[in-house]
Amino acid sequence: MKTRKKKKGMYIAMLVLLGLLGLLVGSLYNSLNGNPLSKWLAQRELQHFLAERYPEKRLRIEKGFYNFKFKNYEYRVKEIGADADKGEAPEYEFSVGGWIPKVRVDGIRSANLDMPLMERLSGEAAAELQTAFARRVPEVREVTVQLEVVKGQLAENAAWTPSLKLDEPLYIHVVTDAAGASKQQVAEAAGEIAAVLDAGGYDYGHVTINANVMDDKAEKHKNTYVKYVARFDKGGGKVSAKDVEEVTK
Repeated sequence: MKTRKKKKGMYIAMLVLLGLLGLLVGSLYNSLNGNPLSKWLAQRELQHFLAERYPEKRLRIEKGFYNFKFKNYEYRVKEIGADADKGEAPEYEFSVGGWIPKVRVDGIRSANLDMPLMERLSGEAAAELQTAFARRVPEVREVTVQLEVVKGQLAENAAWTPSLKLDEPLYIHVVTDAAGASKQQVAEAAGEIAAVLDAGGYDYGHVTINANVMDDKAEKHKNTYVKYVARFDKGGGKVSAKDVEEVTK
Protein backbone atom coordinates (compact mmCIF):
# COMPACT_ATOMS: atom_id res chain seq x y z
CA MET A 1 0.00 0.00 0.00
CA LYS A 2 2.75 2.39 1.01
CA THR A 3 4.68 1.49 -2.15
CA ARG A 4 1.64 2.26 -4.30
CA LYS A 5 1.16 5.65 -2.59
CA LYS A 6 4.84 6.40 -3.00
CA LYS A 7 4.70 5.59 -6.73
CA LYS A 8 1.58 7.74 -7.10
CA GLY A 9 3.32 10.65 -5.35
CA MET A 10 6.37 10.32 -7.59
CA TYR A 11 4.09 10.22 -10.66
CA ILE A 12 2.28 13.42 -9.59
CA ALA A 13 5.58 15.13 -8.83
CA MET A 14 6.89 14.14 -12.26
CA LEU A 15 3.76 15.56 -13.95
CA VAL A 16 4.15 18.82 -12.03
CA LEU A 17 7.83 19.00 -12.98
CA LEU A 18 7.06 18.34 -16.64
CA GLY A 19 4.33 20.99 -16.54
CA LEU A 20 6.69 23.56 -15.04
CA LEU A 21 9.34 22.65 -17.60
CA GLY A 22 6.80 23.10 -20.40
CA LEU A 23 5.82 26.51 -19.06
CA LEU A 24 9.48 27.51 -18.82
CA VAL A 25 10.22 26.38 -22.38
CA GLY A 26 7.09 28.13 -23.64
CA SER A 27 7.98 31.33 -21.82
CA LEU A 28 11.52 31.24 -23.22
CA TYR A 29 10.21 30.61 -26.73
CA ASN A 30 7.76 33.52 -26.48
CA SER A 31 10.46 35.86 -25.17
CA LEU A 32 12.60 35.06 -28.20
CA ASN A 33 9.95 34.68 -30.89
CA GLY A 34 6.83 36.44 -29.60
CA ASN A 35 3.52 34.62 -29.41
CA PRO A 36 0.80 34.01 -32.04
CA LEU A 37 -1.70 36.43 -30.47
CA SER A 38 0.70 39.37 -30.14
CA LYS A 39 1.99 38.68 -33.66
CA TRP A 40 -1.55 38.77 -35.06
CA LEU A 41 -2.38 41.98 -33.15
CA ALA A 42 0.84 43.64 -34.33
CA GLN A 43 0.19 42.84 -37.98
CA ARG A 44 -3.43 43.98 -37.72
CA GLU A 45 -2.29 47.28 -36.16
CA LEU A 46 0.19 47.80 -39.00
CA GLN A 47 -2.50 47.09 -41.60
CA HIS A 48 -4.83 49.66 -40.03
CA PHE A 49 -1.99 52.19 -39.72
CA LEU A 50 -1.00 51.90 -43.38
CA ALA A 51 -4.61 52.13 -44.59
CA GLU A 52 -5.25 55.23 -42.49
CA ARG A 53 -1.94 57.01 -42.98
CA TYR A 54 -1.19 56.16 -46.63
CA PRO A 55 -4.50 55.44 -48.38
CA GLU A 56 -3.10 56.65 -51.72
CA LYS A 57 -0.33 54.02 -51.77
CA ARG A 58 -0.54 50.34 -52.67
CA LEU A 59 1.42 48.65 -49.90
CA ARG A 60 2.12 45.01 -49.12
CA ILE A 61 3.38 43.79 -45.76
CA GLU A 62 6.19 41.27 -46.18
CA LYS A 63 6.86 38.53 -43.63
CA GLY A 64 7.94 40.00 -40.30
CA PHE A 65 10.05 38.78 -37.41
CA TYR A 66 10.17 39.31 -33.66
CA ASN A 67 13.06 41.44 -32.38
CA PHE A 68 13.45 40.00 -28.87
CA LYS A 69 16.04 42.64 -27.92
CA PHE A 70 13.56 45.50 -28.29
CA LYS A 71 10.39 43.35 -27.96
CA ASN A 72 9.06 44.63 -31.29
CA TYR A 73 7.78 43.00 -34.44
CA GLU A 74 9.80 44.19 -37.41
CA TYR A 75 8.27 44.29 -40.90
CA ARG A 76 9.31 45.26 -44.40
CA VAL A 77 6.56 46.95 -46.38
CA LYS A 78 6.79 47.00 -50.16
CA GLU A 79 5.17 49.70 -52.28
CA ILE A 80 3.46 47.93 -55.16
CA GLY A 81 3.42 49.61 -58.56
CA ALA A 82 6.13 52.10 -57.65
CA ASP A 83 9.58 51.95 -59.20
CA ALA A 84 12.80 52.69 -57.38
CA ASP A 85 15.90 54.03 -59.16
CA LYS A 86 17.05 50.48 -59.94
CA GLY A 87 13.68 49.33 -61.20
CA GLU A 88 12.63 47.67 -57.93
CA ALA A 89 9.64 48.59 -55.79
CA PRO A 90 10.80 50.55 -52.73
CA GLU A 91 10.68 48.84 -49.35
CA TYR A 92 10.29 50.45 -45.96
CA GLU A 93 10.99 49.23 -42.43
CA PHE A 94 8.26 49.35 -39.81
CA SER A 95 8.39 48.43 -36.14
CA VAL A 96 5.34 47.56 -34.01
CA GLY A 97 5.45 46.97 -30.25
CA GLY A 98 3.83 47.43 -26.86
CA TRP A 99 1.16 45.61 -24.82
CA ILE A 100 -1.36 47.40 -26.98
CA PRO A 101 0.56 47.25 -30.27
CA LYS A 102 1.46 50.61 -31.80
CA VAL A 103 3.67 51.53 -34.75
CA ARG A 104 6.94 52.77 -33.28
CA VAL A 105 8.93 53.19 -36.47
CA ASP A 106 7.33 54.44 -39.70
CA GLY A 107 9.76 53.76 -42.53
CA ILE A 108 7.83 55.80 -45.09
CA ARG A 109 7.89 58.86 -42.87
CA SER A 110 11.58 58.34 -42.09
CA ALA A 111 12.40 58.14 -45.80
CA ASN A 112 10.66 61.46 -46.41
CA LEU A 113 12.12 63.54 -43.59
CA ASP A 114 13.80 66.81 -44.60
CA MET A 115 17.08 66.26 -42.76
CA PRO A 116 18.87 69.55 -43.66
CA LEU A 117 15.86 71.63 -42.61
CA MET A 118 15.42 69.57 -39.44
CA GLU A 119 19.06 70.07 -38.50
CA ARG A 120 18.87 73.84 -38.98
CA LEU A 121 15.59 74.28 -37.11
CA SER A 122 16.77 72.02 -34.27
CA GLY A 123 19.88 74.15 -33.88
CA GLU A 124 17.86 77.39 -33.85
CA ALA A 125 15.41 75.98 -31.30
CA ALA A 126 18.22 74.69 -29.08
CA ALA A 127 20.01 78.05 -29.09
CA GLU A 128 16.79 79.88 -28.21
CA LEU A 129 15.94 77.49 -25.39
CA GLN A 130 19.45 77.46 -23.93
CA THR A 131 19.30 81.24 -23.57
CA ALA A 132 15.80 81.10 -22.07
CA PHE A 133 16.63 78.28 -19.65
CA ALA A 134 19.88 79.87 -18.49
CA ARG A 135 18.02 82.99 -17.33
CA ARG A 136 16.25 80.89 -14.69
CA VAL A 137 18.70 78.00 -14.33
CA PRO A 138 22.28 79.34 -14.57
CA GLU A 139 23.62 75.76 -14.36
CA VAL A 140 22.38 74.95 -17.88
CA ARG A 141 25.32 74.10 -20.16
CA GLU A 142 23.86 72.45 -23.25
CA VAL A 143 20.46 72.00 -24.90
CA THR A 144 19.62 69.59 -27.72
CA VAL A 145 16.29 69.61 -29.54
CA GLN A 146 14.97 66.83 -31.75
CA LEU A 147 12.14 67.62 -34.15
CA GLU A 148 10.78 66.14 -37.37
CA VAL A 149 9.80 67.84 -40.61
CA VAL A 150 8.49 65.91 -43.60
CA LYS A 151 9.58 67.17 -47.01
CA GLY A 152 7.18 69.83 -48.27
CA GLN A 153 5.67 70.39 -44.82
CA LEU A 154 7.49 73.72 -44.38
CA ALA A 155 9.17 76.19 -46.69
CA GLU A 156 12.92 75.62 -47.02
CA ASN A 157 13.61 79.12 -45.66
CA ALA A 158 11.31 78.66 -42.65
CA ALA A 159 12.78 80.13 -39.46
CA TRP A 160 12.35 78.55 -36.05
CA THR A 161 9.49 79.75 -33.89
CA PRO A 162 7.51 77.88 -31.20
CA SER A 163 4.40 78.44 -33.31
CA LEU A 164 5.69 76.31 -36.22
CA LYS A 165 3.10 73.68 -37.10
CA LEU A 166 4.83 70.31 -36.67
CA ASP A 167 2.97 67.01 -36.51
CA GLU A 168 5.18 65.59 -33.75
CA PRO A 169 6.12 67.28 -30.45
CA LEU A 170 9.69 68.27 -29.58
CA TYR A 171 12.08 66.07 -27.63
CA ILE A 172 14.42 68.18 -25.52
CA HIS A 173 17.61 67.14 -23.75
CA VAL A 174 19.28 69.47 -21.25
CA VAL A 175 22.71 69.19 -19.64
CA THR A 176 23.35 71.08 -16.40
CA ASP A 177 26.39 71.44 -14.16
CA ALA A 178 25.89 69.20 -11.15
CA ALA A 179 28.60 70.88 -9.05
CA GLY A 180 27.24 71.07 -5.51
CA ALA A 181 23.74 70.11 -6.65
CA SER A 182 21.31 67.93 -4.69
CA LYS A 183 18.34 65.92 -5.92
CA GLN A 184 16.05 68.68 -4.67
CA GLN A 185 17.94 71.33 -6.66
CA VAL A 186 17.76 69.22 -9.83
CA ALA A 187 14.02 68.79 -9.30
CA GLU A 188 13.65 72.56 -8.87
CA ALA A 189 15.65 73.12 -12.07
CA ALA A 190 13.27 70.76 -13.89
CA GLY A 191 10.35 72.85 -12.62
CA GLU A 192 11.93 76.05 -13.92
CA ILE A 193 12.61 74.47 -17.33
CA ALA A 194 9.01 73.24 -17.54
CA ALA A 195 7.77 76.73 -16.63
CA VAL A 196 9.81 78.30 -19.46
CA LEU A 197 8.47 75.78 -21.98
CA ASP A 198 4.86 76.18 -20.91
CA ALA A 199 5.02 79.98 -20.80
CA GLY A 200 6.59 80.05 -24.26
CA GLY A 201 3.92 77.82 -25.80
CA TYR A 202 6.34 75.09 -26.86
CA ASP A 203 4.75 71.86 -28.12
CA TYR A 204 7.08 69.40 -26.43
CA GLY A 205 6.52 65.78 -25.56
CA HIS A 206 9.41 64.67 -23.37
CA VAL A 207 12.32 66.37 -21.59
CA THR A 208 15.38 64.72 -20.07
CA ILE A 209 17.86 66.53 -17.82
CA ASN A 210 21.35 65.20 -17.15
CA ALA A 211 23.11 66.93 -14.26
CA ASN A 212 26.76 66.24 -15.03
CA VAL A 213 29.91 66.55 -12.98
CA MET A 214 32.22 68.23 -15.45
CA ASP A 215 35.72 69.54 -15.79
CA ASP A 216 35.24 73.02 -17.25
CA LYS A 217 38.92 73.15 -18.22
CA ALA A 218 38.66 70.05 -20.42
CA GLU A 219 37.91 70.49 -24.11
CA LYS A 220 34.15 70.06 -24.74
CA HIS A 221 33.70 68.69 -21.20
CA LYS A 222 35.42 65.41 -22.08
CA ASN A 223 35.99 64.51 -18.44
CA THR A 224 32.32 64.50 -17.45
CA TYR A 225 29.95 61.96 -16.01
CA VAL A 226 26.24 61.96 -15.22
CA LYS A 227 25.37 62.38 -11.53
CA TYR A 228 21.59 62.91 -11.69
CA VAL A 229 18.89 62.27 -14.29
CA ALA A 230 15.41 63.82 -14.31
CA ARG A 231 12.63 63.30 -16.85
CA PHE A 232 9.22 64.80 -17.40
CA ASP A 233 6.47 64.95 -20.00
CA LYS A 234 4.29 67.89 -20.88
CA GLY A 235 1.38 67.91 -18.48
CA GLY A 236 2.95 65.09 -16.49
CA GLY A 237 3.02 66.91 -13.17
CA LYS A 238 5.74 68.46 -11.06
CA VAL A 239 9.11 66.70 -10.70
CA SER A 240 10.02 66.03 -7.06
CA ALA A 241 13.32 65.01 -5.50
CA LYS A 242 12.18 61.38 -5.32
CA ASP A 243 11.75 61.40 -9.13
CA VAL A 244 15.39 62.35 -9.66
CA GLU A 245 17.66 59.35 -10.28
CA GLU A 246 21.17 59.36 -8.89
CA VAL A 247 23.61 57.62 -11.22
CA THR A 248 26.44 55.73 -9.57
CA LYS A 249 29.78 56.25 -11.27
